[in-house]
Order: sequence, then C-alpha cells, then structure tokens
Amino acid sequence: MYLTVNSQNIFYQKVGLGPNLIMLHGWSQDLSSFFSVVDLLKSDFTLWLIDLPGFGRSTLPQKPFTVADYAEIIAQLIAKEHLYKSHLLGHSLGGRIAIKIAANHPQLINKLILEDSAGIKPQQDLVKPLLFLGAKFFNLVIPNIFNFKNKMRQSFYQSLEADYLTAGAMKPTLKNILAEDLTNNLAKIKNETLIIWGEKDRAVSLKDGKKMYQLIPNCRLEVFEETGHFPHLEKPELFAQFLKDFLS
Repeated sequence: MYLTVNSQNIFYQKVGLGPNLIMLHGWSQDLSSFFSVVDLLKSDFTLWLIDLPGFGRSTLPQKPFTVADYAEIIAQLIAKEHLYKSHLLGHSLGGRIAIKIAANHPQLINKLILEDSAGIKPQQDLVKPLLFLGAKFFNLVIPNIFNFKNKMRQSFYQSLEADYLTAGAMKPTLKNILAEDLTNNLAKIKNETLIIWGEKDRAVSLKDGKKMYQLIPNCRLEVFEETGHFPHLEKPELFAQFLKDFLS
C-alpha cells in the first residue's frame, strides 16, 4: 500500500494483530529485510513495515534528505495513521531515524528498540584523508591502460565507502546522514529502550552500542554472540523472543 506524506509516496505493508510495532530498515535495504521475523511476530503485534524514501518501492527524496527529514516523514505517517504510542524499531539507518524521533517527539512512541544502530560519528583520523589524497594522485599520474585505473579506483572506494559507491542518486542524502552525529540526542531519550547488537558487527562497532547504553537513561543492552550487523536475519528466533519479552 502507498501513503503520501509530505509529497513523498511511501510504500508500506501492514500485517498481524496486537500493539503496533513500526519497523525501519537500514541503508540500501527495504521492508523485506524484516520478512525473516514477520511470521514470528505477527501473532503478537501489528507490524508496520515501511520502505524509507529512496529505498524499495517508495519514491526518491525530492531533495537531499537529512536524518531530521526522515524522522519528520515517519512522524507524519504516525499522525496520519493514528499510530500514537506505537513501539518503534530501527535497524542501522533506521536506528538513526528512531533516535531522532525519540529525542524530539517522545510522545509519539511507546518503547524503542535500536538494532545495531548507526548515529555515533566516528572520530576523524588522518588515515582516510591521506588515502583519498593518494587516490587523487594515483588518478593523475597512472595511465588507464586496459581499464586498469578504473578497476583500481572502484576497488579502492569499495574498501573505504561501499555504500557511497553504490548510492547513485542517494549520494547527497548519504553524505548528509554520515555527517550528522546523534550523540547529543541519546541523553534526551526518555522512552524505555532495548539495544540489540551483533558481537561481530563490522559495519557499526559494538563500541557504539555500549556508548548508547551508557547515554540513554532507561535502557538495556543485549549482545548476540557470533552475530554480525543483522541479528534479525542471522538469529531471527532469538531476536523475536527478545522483542516479545521487552514489549510484553
């Protein structure tokens, strides 16, 4: 189904019975990312699976979006569908959006679940700028024989920013999102919060999860052993059980 919010056509699926649980996916994903847990949760919750603008079947943002723009879209969707006091789950990028909503509009939601959530900007070091400078020098002095230079450049950017390489028309939005540090928003969250994190997450370090746990007042942290960035895909039964226990 589609819903028009702030001139954006938002595709969503609604399934299940019980209290509302809004589920926000990560970057380069869509609502199908959560299909692994739908059957495990639909008897306990009404699941609202949403394609964020620029992903899945929702339309591209009409301008480069910020985290606040995404949060406003979800806030307006909550108002349009009368979903006040729904539970809210955000994975990765979806976690950024959920943090912003909980910090700025706590009255809209009930409980909050952050799954391997992005949002804490890593400290800048000199390694990456020096690598990019080296890449520019490489681009100037190395001839493109047998397309060698293009292949090397693609390999280089894949090793640094795989999301940026594949972002296409969403690159300006990705730059906006990566530039924002949500650390100061975390202490503002008053909703009861569950943080779920994969011990082996290489996309967003467990160190960030532990920092969120320290900064969010009413919060608990559950670490899934031998699990990467997608606990809901890698261990769906365990993931669903933690959600049911927390939201019951």
